Amino acid sequence: MDALSSFVASLKSGGPVMYLLALLSYVLYWQVIAILLYVMKIRLHEFVGRDNLPSAKATGRSGLVTSPLELLLVRYEEVQMQFREFMKNRLRFAGVLLVAAPLLGLLGTVLGMLEMFNGLSQRAGHQTTLLVAEGVKKSLITTQTGLTIAIPALFFVYWIRRVANRRELELLDHKVAATEDSRFEDND
Repeated sequence: MDALSSFVASLKSGGPVMYLLALLSYVLYWQVIAILLYVMKIRLHEFVGRDNLPSAKATGRSGLVTSPLELLLVRYEEVQMQFREFMKNRLRFAGVLLVAAPLLGLLGTVLGMLEMFNGLSQRAGHQTTLLVAEGVKKSLITTQTGLTIAIPALFFVYWIRRVANRRELELLDHKVAATEDSRFEDND
């Protein structure tokens, strides 16, 4: 319970920008963790499936007769392109949120500095010192929070990209194996 009251006190001392940072943090980490779990779980080669390919020769996109091997290769490329497009769109949204966190922290810094200068302009003795200190505190808390949100998320996004690249390499391995299997079947 003490941690919760400390969290609420930090939100209040940072001003309204802290509420926006808390919301942004929730959405950002929900998005990043969902993408990471998806990428770690998915096996792209399972989407290719030979059962949905015709066994006899069929007409391809160009109107030419295409072999089942060529259709299989096209299917591998389609799965890869769909995966890349999906990842690009999801990571683009996560990237926007990631960039917004330190910028919101900077906005809080500016608002805190304005509050500090307002306190300096009042020349109210001891009250001036309190207003300046409160403005500096607000500036530092929002900046720290924005960076604290963004830096770990940056590492998560990098990790997601590495795992996504690994999934594409696995798909490529299966594509090569399927090509070799099909060529051996054709030679028999």
